Amino acid sequence: MRLRGRFFFAATLLIPINAFWIIQSEVMRYAGHPTTISLFYNTIFWLCVLLAINGLVGRFFPKATFSRLEMLTLYGMLNICTGIAGHDSIEVLLPILAYPLYRANATNNWDQNLIPRLPKHLVVTDKDALKPYFEGHSSLYEASHLQAWLVPTLCWCGFLTTLMILFMFLNVLLRRRWTESEKLAFPLIQLPLELTAPGAPLLKNKVLWAGVAISVVLQLWNGVAVLNPQVPLIQLKYVDQGPANFPNRPWSAMGWLPVGFYPFGIALGVLLPVDLIFSSWFFFLFYKVQLIVSAWMAWDQEPNFPYTDAQALGAYLGIGFGALWAARRHFSWLARVFFNEEKETPDPNDPIPQRTAVWGVLICLTLLVTFFRLSGLSFLVIGAGLVIYLGIAIAITRMRAELGPPVHDLHHAGADTMLPKIFGPTAFSRDEHIGLSFWWGFNRAYRGHTMPIGIESLKMAEQGKLGTRGMFFALCAAAILGPLCAFWALLHLSYAYGAAGAIAPPNVMEIFGREAWNRYNNWTGIPEPPHYREGAAVLGGLGFTLVLNMIRGRWIGFPFHPVGYAIASSWGMSVLWVPMLIAWVLKILILRYGGLGLYRKCVPFFLGVILGECLMGGFWNLTGIAREVPTYAFWP
Repeated sequence: MRLRGRFFFAATLLIPINAFWIIQSEVMRYAGHPTTISLFYNTIFWLCVLLAINGLVGRFFPKATFSRLEMLTLYGMLNICTGIAGHDSIEVLLPILAYPLYRANATNNWDQNLIPRLPKHLVVTDKDALKPYFEGHSSLYEASHLQAWLVPTLCWCGFLTTLMILFMFLNVLLRRRWTESEKLAFPLIQLPLELTAPGAPLLKNKVLWAGVAISVVLQLWNGVAVLNPQVPLIQLKYVDQGPANFPNRPWSAMGWLPVGFYPFGIALGVLLPVDLIFSSWFFFLFYKVQLIVSAWMAWDQEPNFPYTDAQALGAYLGIGFGALWAARRHFSWLARVFFNEEKETPDPNDPIPQRTAVWGVLICLTLLVTFFRLSGLSFLVIGAGLVIYLGIAIAITRMRAELGPPVHDLHHAGADTMLPKIFGPTAFSRDEHIGLSFWWGFNRAYRGHTMPIGIESLKMAEQGKLGTRGMFFALCAAAILGPLCAFWALLHLSYAYGAAGAIAPPNVMEIFGREAWNRYNNWTGIPEPPHYREGAAVLGGLGFTLVLNMIRGRWIGFPFHPVGYAIASSWGMSVLWVPMLIAWVLKILILRYGGLGLYRKCVPFFLGVILGECLMGGFWNLTGIAREVPTYAFWP
């Protein structure tokens, strides 16, 4: 099967429109946030649009419809472009490039101690071009504005493209082991595969439409309630029960305690393995108990104790290390193939030869190291940072391939945060402080990560018997187009509305830039001493994860899953812990009283709930953008 002209036309049209939608939703309106959960509802919405077009066009011109290959490839490309445009990538990175020059003043003294040191190719150096960017009522398309942003945009787009293509090469190296040897489930591709299956049997299932109907009715009602306050709102989204119900120590130390009833969260949860559902909410409460006990024993006098972010980082690294250790024989074979000690065994599902993928990894790493070196980082910091970053990336990809957790954000635990925290800011030079500040743009959190999207897309092509080669190169093309379109959309809207002006509260454009460079101020002003206990907590989280993995390998039915421990301290699981608890109870009841037979019959219902939420979520979000009014957002 091959991609035809209509596919390239659709990709060229949809990728910039999708970028515009994401930026409007997550930045300008601060509502909906499709990139903060594993299954992007905007791309499911686009897939349904393509299916609807197929149904309409197919009645009159059957040969003009999109093939399954074309729809799934577009879906994969849009996922890549959504992730790179999202809340933990360009939306954070771009404000960091603009903030220092415009916000320099006598108090922060950046004119003397920061701006002269900034790599000129990575930031905007024309203050006159930044004034309308922050204040709005202007246009990106003035010559001086385009000139000011041209070099930093191209440099950072080149960096992001290289990073995503590195992920694609790594996915090629991991694909055989995870899809053919271990036969991982890849739960998050189930819905797009079922929707595009020949004859679409899922769409003929009445149980599916029952789930769709429930979601549509709930969202339609709440959408009307937002537009018309006389209609009572059905409270499904979270309400923080922490401060009101637990005002006194030690109970108040737990912080916020969101309680919400997200239908799509419950539906996603039911599709997960029982041990992961249980572990998600159990370890959320486990972290809360740590905070309460720490306050009770006055251990929280130590800053950041009990180091939940550091524990979570250790858990992610433990999962990544465990995945690589399990595949050690596969990597040994790859090494022999690379050094021509053994002939490569052809695999029809490999998009490119394994040896070519190894060369691709080495070339991309060389380019990234060069980029980071030019940004002011030493080789030692680059090496440590890449080990941590790629360890997190592999862990997230493994989680999604095996289990499909609904969230994986890991806020404030990247190498740029943890290395200065553990070893102290004084262990790094001023130029390294600046280089690590840029890392905030792609390490603040990891919700819309593109590496798992790549391997999921290859698995869709493989499972659908569509050929992985076309998918691989289409995703590489998306890695080029995605950053360019996202930069364009964010700059276009910032000059129109103002990055510090007409953006909906809390104005993330200001927040993201301020976070990175205020942290730089803290490092260079009165720096904190090293917090070696944070490092011990990382090692503790890693060790605990490896122990859980070891026990799971020897104890069938062991209820505690290390992935639950890794994701449970995150913002996303804080919002979803109640839906996970409900999903766990539902799945236990279904399996106990109906067995696997009843569960399989119920799966279309839960897929329908997810589908209905994605469709109505996309509808209300686009309606709000088109009419410039607040509308109901089902998440978060």
